[in-house]
Amino acid sequence: MTELAFLSPGRCAPDVPLASPLARALREPVRDVSTLGKFELRGPVASAQPGPGEELIPISATRALLVTDGAPPRLAQPGLRVYDLSGGLAAFEVEGERLMRRLTDLDLLLLPAAGPVARGVPAIVERRSGETFRIFVQQELGHYVVEVVLDIVAGLEP
Repeated sequence: MTELAFLSPGRCAPDVPLASPLARALREPVRDVSTLGKFELRGPVASAQPGPGEELIPISATRALLVTDGAPPRLAQPGLRVYDLSGGLAAFEVEGERLMRRLTDLDLLLLPAAGPVARGVPAIVERRSGETFRIFVQQELGHYVVEVVLDIVAGLEP
């Protein structure tokens, strides 16, 4: 696995305080799940076998996002490259198709998918269950996207 120490929060010293990139913008109905492990897989991703507590989100034929409970994955497929993006991606969950239809032009029936949210921010969007959606964005843009979500929610309220 290739890693850059500053993108691997799990590898920092125990006395280093960790902060969510969404901390200043968070409030209901947004749930921060940025502490999840996020690993980009490149290569023959169809052969990747996620383990217990791991979820594989396909992005393309040669790219996928492996989401874990925070621990590094235990993948050993030849030709598969793994990049730790845990500190580089913010992740949050929201409820509601009405909200999502205003946040993105992605077809909600074809999720998971990579595409723009909040007027052009690259993201990976997946439907968790029912009307729960999980969104992964670059951590630098996470605060902005959450504020856009909160503005949309306010506009949807009667």
